Amino acid sequence: MRLLIFSLLLLFQTVRADASVFEAETFTLNNGMQVVVIENHRAPIITQMVWYKAGAIDDPLGKSGIAHVLEHMMFKGTAAVPDGEFSKIIARNGGSENAFTTADYTAYYQNIARDRLELVMFLEADRMKNLRFSQKDFDPELEVVKEERLMRTENNPSALLSERRNALLWGDHPYGRPVIGTKKELSALTLQDAKQFYQTHYAPDNAVLVVAGDITAEELKPLAEKYYGKIPPRRTAAAKKQFTLPYPVRAKIEMRHPQVQLYSLQRVYIVPSYLSDKKEQSFAYAVLDEVLGAYHLGKMYRHFIADKKMASFTSSSYSGFMLDKGTFSFALTARENESLTDLEKELDRFLSPLSVTQKDIDKAKKRLVADLEYLNDNPENAANLIGLFYVLGLTSADLKNWRENIEKVSLADVRKAYADLLTAPHATTFLMPENAP
Repeated sequence: MRLLIFSLLLLFQTVRADASVFEAETFTLNNGMQVVVIENHRAPIITQMVWYKAGAIDDPLGKSGIAHVLEHMMFKGTAAVPDGEFSKIIARNGGSENAFTTADYTAYYQNIARDRLELVMFLEADRMKNLRFSQKDFDPELEVVKEERLMRTENNPSALLSERRNALLWGDHPYGRPVIGTKKELSALTLQDAKQFYQTHYAPDNAVLVVAGDITAEELKPLAEKYYGKIPPRRTAAAKKQFTLPYPVRAKIEMRHPQVQLYSLQRVYIVPSYLSDKKEQSFAYAVLDEVLGAYHLGKMYRHFIADKKMASFTSSSYSGFMLDKGTFSFALTARENESLTDLEKELDRFLSPLSVTQKDIDKAKKRLVADLEYLNDNPENAANLIGLFYVLGLTSADLKNWRENIEKVSLADVRKAYADLLTAPHATTFLMPENAP
């Protein structure tokens, strides 16, 4: 349940909103913990999130999956909260909770009534400092993760192929390792590995606390100091993450699988992210994604489905919220009797002379900044979005400036980003039925 299947992030990849609706106040505790408050007094509810600046890219070599395994272990109890009681306490108080691990970060959250805020703050702060580690807890939880990998990767042809593509495309880069871990390395993980990861990364000065809902910063500050402020920081400063992208590749993988019934194609390019040196180009990619991939309106839909009738599904996706590089991808599912070879050739023809006009750009930008103000209606949505910014090193100022940055994108910017895309490292995958010719 806790490996990230987080559909709202797809919405955030382009942040299609007038971001000025998000007013976040911040302060920092003496132990280095950053606190973000997002007021929303429409209902007496709150969302608390703790984001750790540690994810699968921090897994030691040969120990892939340990960040995710530790996420599971965080629900196993402390001296004050016995094993299994964390989730039960939240449920008994009418709340909900969960967690997720990605390549770059790990987050834990609770949604609950305003008058139960102190309860969830105590629970979350307690396990930040006092998590118990025992072999009897670790062994079954590791088996749960192995089963999760079996269900979500080994028995999912698309996920299995994506894992193999990422390993080829990213090489030795940490993004090439699966968040859930490989079968071999999961089997070799130990209780000490989990404990070491916890002691290294789980500390207030390596975390961001986000509270959204029916509360003010003035009200939250004494509570944050009471529950989190007494937790000691790490003894050493966190080293800045250094990434090295291997020599670029242009690769192709074909996979046949007995569970597959449809023919599908995906192509993934490595491009700048919102945190890359070419940060300004990321906004051009957000606009290009809208031009190409908008449902029923994008050029891909019109070309492959409405006009050529070669595909039953098309999409593009820009994933820019990454600590290092991002990705830009195309996905197509072939119609019956259409070969993937022909579909790939048509994709190449479609991309090579692609004509993007000023009218296309204007419409895309208008859609991107139009009407996602509803994100501010829900404290959980706001906490997720603002927390994502802060855990990656962005701020609410970046969010407030989102509309301006999108509106600054020119036709020349999009054409330059597009030209760079076509020469970027990429990998293409074919997924086919087992008996495909």
